Amino acid sequence: MATALEGLRILELGSGAAAGMAGMVLAENGAEVVKVESPDGDRDRGRPGFAVWHRAKKSAVLDLADAGDRDRFLDLARAADGVIEAFRPTVAERLGVDYEALHQLNDQLVYASITGFGETGPWRDLPGYEQIVAAKSGRMTTYDGVRPGPVFTPVPIASYGAGMLAAVGLMAGIWARTGTGQGQRVHTSLLHALSVYDMTSGHGNRTHLPPEPGRVYGVMRVPFMTAPTKDGRFIQMCSRQAHHYRRWLAELGLEALLDDPELPNAPDLWPSEERLSEAINAIRRGMEQRTAEEWMEVFSAKDIGGDPFLAPQEFLDHPQCTENERRQEVFDQAMGPTVQIGPLGLYSETPSLVGPPAPRLGEHTEEVLSSWLSATSPSGPAIQAGRAGELPLADVTILDVGYFYACPFAATLLAEAGARVIKVEPPFGDPGRRNWTTDYVKSHVGKESIVLDLKTPEGLDILYRLVDQADVFLHNFRPGTPERLGIDADTVMSRNSRLLYVYASCFGSNGPWAHKAGFHSSPNAIAGAGVVESGHQNPPRNRTYGDPTAALATAAAIMAGVLACRRTGRGQTLETTMLAATAYAVAEWGIQHSGPEAPMVDSGQFGYHAYQRLYETADGWLVLDIHSSRERRSLATILGEELPDEPTPELAAQLAEILATDSAESWEARLLVAGVPAAQADRGDFMHNMLYEDHMQECGAAVEFHQDNLGTYWRAGPTMQFSAAPAPLDPALPLGWATAAILEELGFDSQEIDRLHDIGVTKPIGHGLPS
Repeated sequence: MATALEGLRILELGSGAAAGMAGMVLAENGAEVVKVESPDGDRDRGRPGFAVWHRAKKSAVLDLADAGDRDRFLDLARAADGVIEAFRPTVAERLGVDYEALHQLNDQLVYASITGFGETGPWRDLPGYEQIVAAKSGRMTTYDGVRPGPVFTPVPIASYGAGMLAAVGLMAGIWARTGTGQGQRVHTSLLHALSVYDMTSGHGNRTHLPPEPGRVYGVMRVPFMTAPTKDGRFIQMCSRQAHHYRRWLAELGLEALLDDPELPNAPDLWPSEERLSEAINAIRRGMEQRTAEEWMEVFSAKDIGGDPFLAPQEFLDHPQCTENERRQEVFDQAMGPTVQIGPLGLYSETPSLVGPPAPRLGEHTEEVLSSWLSATSPSGPAIQAGRAGELPLADVTILDVGYFYACPFAATLLAEAGARVIKVEPPFGDPGRRNWTTDYVKSHVGKESIVLDLKTPEGLDILYRLVDQADVFLHNFRPGTPERLGIDADTVMSRNSRLLYVYASCFGSNGPWAHKAGFHSSPNAIAGAGVVESGHQNPPRNRTYGDPTAALATAAAIMAGVLACRRTGRGQTLETTMLAATAYAVAEWGIQHSGPEAPMVDSGQFGYHAYQRLYETADGWLVLDIHSSRERRSLATILGEELPDEPTPELAAQLAEILATDSAESWEARLLVAGVPAAQADRGDFMHNMLYEDHMQECGAAVEFHQDNLGTYWRAGPTMQFSAAPAPLDPALPLGWATAAILEELGFDSQEIDRLHDIGVTKPIGHGLPS
């Protein structure tokens, strides 16, 4: 069977995990991705992650500063379908390989540009490195660490997110090109990607509201607690749903908390901080009465949400990885035999192919120059009326039947690219609405909400009519539930044979935990992020980005799937897992091999080593994120010190003594001017900075928005910008707001619409929490 993107030719420019992972998604789905490198090679060569991020690609050495090599690159661009570019702003223009230059040569080219901080605003020209973005955004101050102050954030979630968004945007541009015959430019950044991980900021989220008498929000501290067990291990609890919470407390012998008349809204809302602390202490004492293994046996038997912490390499041997075909053996040319995370998605008709291994520097230069220069440029149909000036997915319809964040937010990202998303909700709404006190729900932005009770024949019939007109059907119910509801793949696809049917699961369809309840903290524990983030020999931590990583992965996988369906004219099924998505993010630590391991954060959570580390200054904290010898020489010059190429503990102590002599703000200014990647790491917290920092607003990562009944407020902006049309700024509206309009569209008259409401098929009830 063919792969989804077979025949597409993609050029990849720039270093870093973001561009690498964007190209990786395209390459493992069949595109010919050529990594264009300077004669010195990518700075990441030698890192374990390179073997994963660049597998299935080709390497061509071209010095773009050389006129002859640049001309050869321009010849390649004439035959390319897409470009992934990850230079700092203005570098591509200076080299003559920016979108405008290439568009003149090939107007069907889709050009995906990745920056660190966006294309406008005071931080635009800062080094787009992961730790610099983490520091400036306030992410380092978000989590409690083992000591006061900000903590080093090892997992490159911003780079991962930007890579997935670039892949989504590029594939969306390819989709649109089949209708318009024209390419376009799409831009995203590491900073814009971080807004995906900010699940709670915005008008009315309970976790973002200050505690008040009689109303303290306790979800993260109770059903998502990281609980110690009798044997000194930890379990990440994930018992958010009411029935999971009740079963857990009953097993702990704490039924009194369930029946207490003063706790009617627990575990969401508590009457005071004191009552919440009492409950937490009682639950922790109960969890310490059994070992982690004993608890997991109980949880599996009684359907209680809780997961053990594994290291990333351990996950590759776990049945939930192996039995869901996510373990891949690759013989790397530099590292020898390796085991890596497998494909992002499982497609029934166009399966992904992982391999061959990451290429040697310049291994394919002559081959690519020969084969591409003899190839014809991309071709497409004549422009269709009504398509010019539209967002790329304007003719795509998605039925979002999923719950919470990972699954629904994948559809939100595609709505940003223009897709019509119809959010199908039960009368009580998506349970994710329980996190909010208003109609605004971040994962529902830009969607049309229709209430359907799928347990009624009438509700199911309406859903089937919507299926007939859809391109994508998206859900995240556990195995068995779709069959009981009549929305399983066989049933749904029997009505629409061109449909992409997507199961955005947590654990996958197979394996011993396929039927377990999965929440956003599950993959952080199981896929290894909690261990990587914690620091050497520290207890594991819940970093809570499982949902966003999964949403990004699912959006990218859907784009490859819909392109395949259009290409073949046939529908297919697609399965993604939250576990595999998080394993992609921690792939550098997850690869099994016999060579040097990826660096781990030290026990103080300062960083990897002297050149990538947090330092306490005279008045705060500064992070260094130095990757190259040029940057090291610049640091030595500004400090007036001889500095070794290899970092040592002694060097870290030396730098700590020097940096303690001045303020973080002063050091940042002096070092950046000298070309040393550095940033103040404790200037504001993530929740505040992502909405209210001047740069976020100037670069569009945060936007001011007015919504009826809510007034004017700041919220996250679009994560992708397309040159063909502005990204939409759509509201997130009440449960069922579009029900009547959608029913009218399907041919129902007003009397029938009223009847369906009156008998409860389409009548909103709501989540029941006080606002």
